[in-house]
Amino acid sequence: MKHKLFGLLLPLSVLALTGCGAKEEAVVLRVYNCEDYIADNVVDDFIALESEKLGKTVKVVYDTYDTNETMLSSLKTGKTTYDLICASDYTLQKMVNSKMCQPINMDHVPNYTDYCPPFLLNKMASITTKVDDQVVNMGDYSVGYMWGTLGILYNPTKVAKDKNLLVDDGEGNMVYDEDSVKGDMASWASLWDKKYANEMSVKDSMRDTYSVGIMMQFDEEIRKILADSGYFTEDFNLLDGKFEDAMANYNPLITDIFNRCDQDTVKKVEQTLLALKENVFGFEVDSGKDDIVKGLVGMNLAWSGDAVYSMDRGDYESGQTIYYSVPETGGNIWFDGWVMMAGIDDIHRTMAEDFLNFLCDPEVASSNMDSIGYTSYIAGDVVHELIRDWYDPRSYAMYVYHEADWWEDDDFLYDEEYNKIFQTGFDIDNDKIEDFDPEYGILDMTGSTYEAPVIDGVAHTWDEYYQIYNEKVAAMNELLDEADQLEEVEPWGVRNLTYMFEGTIEYDGIAEPYGDMPETNPYLCYTDEIEEIEVEENKLVECGRQFYAQYPDHTMIPKLAVMSDYGPNNEFVLAMWQNVKSNNLPLAGVVVFAIILVAGAAGIIAMVATKHYYHRFKIKRRKEQAAKLQQPK
Repeated sequence: MKHKLFGLLLPLSVLALTGCGAKEEAVVLRVYNCEDYIADNVVDDFIALESEKLGKTVKVVYDTYDTNETMLSSLKTGKTTYDLICASDYTLQKMVNSKMCQPINMDHVPNYTDYCPPFLLNKMASITTKVDDQVVNMGDYSVGYMWGTLGILYNPTKVAKDKNLLVDDGEGNMVYDEDSVKGDMASWASLWDKKYANEMSVKDSMRDTYSVGIMMQFDEEIRKILADSGYFTEDFNLLDGKFEDAMANYNPLITDIFNRCDQDTVKKVEQTLLALKENVFGFEVDSGKDDIVKGLVGMNLAWSGDAVYSMDRGDYESGQTIYYSVPETGGNIWFDGWVMMAGIDDIHRTMAEDFLNFLCDPEVASSNMDSIGYTSYIAGDVVHELIRDWYDPRSYAMYVYHEADWWEDDDFLYDEEYNKIFQTGFDIDNDKIEDFDPEYGILDMTGSTYEAPVIDGVAHTWDEYYQIYNEKVAAMNELLDEADQLEEVEPWGVRNLTYMFEGTIEYDGIAEPYGDMPETNPYLCYTDEIEEIEVEENKLVECGRQFYAQYPDHTMIPKLAVMSDYGPNNEFVLAMWQNVKSNNLPLAGVVVFAIILVAGAAGIIAMVATKHYYHRFKIKRRKEQAAKLQQPK
């Protein structure tokens, strides 16, 4: 399971009972899921709805496990049975292959077919296995739940300082070269680069670390296929209009390489991973997401959901600005999904289908995302609005929080202090300079909507605002650099989420095609998060943070491959992993793990937190800022 999630813990068994007849026999649905992988209200809400629908007392036994392997072992004992189980993609294959599951009638799960984007439905269907020598696809057996990527989580400030990476700032001053770190993370080879020796932890996970070994071992071949495909630029960026072709023709090629597990390949990857091991301090099971926040490591091989968690904690708890990268050649895209167990009767099959349909309601999917921080398989208007609220800088340009818990139409705030900067400039010695915060707007946006901004009472397009804002940001950054008191403001860019939301949301007033700007195209989203780093002459790479981790841009999607179950070759991969793990840890690893143990013993343990938890911090911060700016000048 590609996560270790951070919400309020549900008990290992949740027994919820509704209904009125004391002697009525309850109908029990048994559900098995990974720990902390659901919002705390979802099970109770389902019970209330299902009880009303069936006119019966409904009970849900909701049990949790820590790893897929633990779950499979528990099932094989036969001591406990379940109706529904959530597991990772490769585990689902094993379960279907072992005839533990039955096909799901997707007609009875309409929310899934209505709100799951075709991209994800096709990815699930591309995962196959055999049942009685017949090839079946997981799209018939599984309902997707969450998905994400595997990438490099890193703190460029810490890494540059640890490795004493310096660069001339153009004025004769030597400063830490954070941009070179950001640029290097666009390649899997950075993990093997001696420049970053002992700076990184990697996953104590056979499959995940093997996948990185595959990407490194066959890096040259992958780059050649990318270059020869005709779908990408020399910098491996997707060409306009080539998404569908790349998905249909290139993605199967990278997926084939990604799933090589014959004995010869495994031996080559073993040597590659042994070399990697010499460059890192060791393996971690689940501590990496916290270690990077506490400053114990500067780099970590991470799942995207853990990356969002670490970046949130870094922002609001420790002041660490942490980034996430899926390297330019691509990598692993993973899925967690639900399966219905074989042998259950009609009433339990109906309840199981109803539970799956409930989870696929965009309102419920949005609640789960807000609670656990991972990315739902479900799209739709509610999830679309959640993503806008989290990441679209138009939200911050237009609104601030007052007493409301969510955006309100009348919550516009005109930031006179920032406007003063652009009208008259500002005095570097101004006592109020530390009060300026670009997140709350630099223009009077009263009357604006997502479709059209109003600047100082005059209607504009967001494209015009985008140009005006970026010009002003460039001018302000020069002043901020002189003042040396505020962080620079990132200009806006555009993020393409067509692959996720196309066909799942309603957009009134504009007919397709929507165009190439977010004010007319709901599948596009402005962002002030993405940075472009020049890694060599005329070559730029992107780096990003939470939004980048939560939803990869469409240019990356064709380069992401699903890792299948190894089948009969599993013995080769397992033996390889044991060989890699059996070697002694480098001394640096022993020292770092000792520090971690001492820190744990001393009680320096990071708080358990969620995306929802840190969203509350954002609300509080904006309320405080609004109150400050409303004070008489």
